[in-house]
Amino acid sequence: MASVTMLGKPHGILKFMELLIALVCVALLRHYDLHFGGELNMASFRDRYLVGSITIGGMILVTAPLIASYLFGSGDTSYRAPLEGLYGLMFFIIGISSGCLAIEYYRSFEIYTPIVRAGLSMGSLLIINSFFYLLDAVLAFQNTYGTK
Repeated sequence: MASVTMLGKPHGILKFMELLIALVCVALLRHYDLHFGGELNMASFRDRYLVGSITIGGMILVTAPLIASYLFGSGDTSYRAPLEGLYGLMFFIIGISSGCLAIEYYRSFEIYTPIVRAGLSMGSLLIINSFFYLLDAVLAFQNTYGTK
């Protein structure tokens, strides 16, 4: 049975914000053909691109099923709170890293074209989203180990 009330709680709101920001990052990445830096045709270019794009894709692939589990789950979230906390910490770390890679790359340009502004925006959104994941992790751990 669907439980829409769970989406009005802090976890549900954070999940929607995380998913929305990740989808905006995918749109920026695809529309502007953005990159994460490194020397062209070198391994560092491919490595940085893979880290950045896998981070964004991973955010979507983990957050969307969690939202679905809130909608169609039993309502008891105590069993998934530790796992959500670990996901949140993981995405906090890798989101900060990917955002910094993008910002570092696009800050090196002297002329701020629309592509450069989009790259800086994507990096900033990744960093902002990583703090949403950190807050989500803190709430999950508090739900598990804190006072109720």
